[in-house]
Amino acid sequence: MRIFILIIAVLFAGLVWAEERLPVIAVIVPTQEQAEKLKLTPSSLKLIYLRKQLFWPNGKRIIPVNLQSEHSLRNQFSQAVLGNLPKQQIDYWNGLYFNGIQPPHSVNSEESVIRFVTDTKSAIGYVNACAADERVKVLLWIDGDNISTQQPLLDCSH
Repeated sequence: MRIFILIIAVLFAGLVWAEERLPVIAVIVPTQEQAEKLKLTPSSLKLIYLRKQLFWPNGKRIIPVNLQSEHSLRNQFSQAVLGNLPKQQIDYWNGLYFNGIQPPHSVNSEESVIRFVTDTKSAIGYVNACAADERVKVLLWIDGDNISTQQPLLDCSH
């Protein structure tokens, strides 16, 4: 009986540990953007990705980019920012499609997000915070359900 309890405890501890290891997400823009003029907040990020806020405060059109709907980071981002998973957004996007509003462009990888953001003025995207480099500027950090302008402690060793 003790071995059984020990096995259950180890398995449960492993699940809790795996759950705590969700990557921190960096919300990125091109380095040439003046971050202080963009004034990105968690609520404006949601509006951008729902295509309800189409312009930055400086008047430039916002061009958001997503990872593919099957990507684990996309699921994490959607849950934290939009409150649901990509597959739960299908009816929303179908309704907007008939009004001429399409969802954000999707790419296959985090490197593709970085390249899209780097090459596209007024673009915004998100990647694992450990993948963000000097090619982009981080505006927000998503650590679990916490969305902040303050960089959390990152563990990029794995």
